Amino acid sequence: MNIETWKNWAPIISLFIAIGAIGVAYWQILVSRNTSASTQAHNIYQQYLALCIAHPELASGRYIAQGGNDFQYAKYTWFFSSMLFAFEQILEAKPNDSKWVETIRFQLKRHQPHLIKSSTADSNQWHEALKKIIEEIK
Repeated sequence: MNIETWKNWAPIISLFIAIGAIGVAYWQILVSRNTSASTQAHNIYQQYLALCIAHPELASGRYIAQGGNDFQYAKYTWFFSSMLFAFEQILEAKPNDSKWVETIRFQLKRHQPHLIKSSTADSNQWHEALKKIIEEIK
């Protein structure tokens, strides 16, 4: 090929190289977002597990109120709200991840008795995916 042929093909070749570079950059952004969302979900769940370790009597889901002024039950309701908030954040970070959905479903089943009567769980403030799981378990 002579120099004139290269001059004619150079813009076309440059265009393909630029399109390829844009494709690679877009792919890197998607991978980075997915990695960040996974890290966020794992960190949130780790915090939830630390709370469970610190308060196994609340994490079991078997706590039953002992009367109107039951301080421990008040702690349980705050634990329950914190749990729902953590699960909502996980579902916001990884909304289409079936493993996270199953993990959350498993944990919520442990708290089904409170889930049924909880006004917090019934409120419309939660992420749609979490509301769906709550309704399935009720």
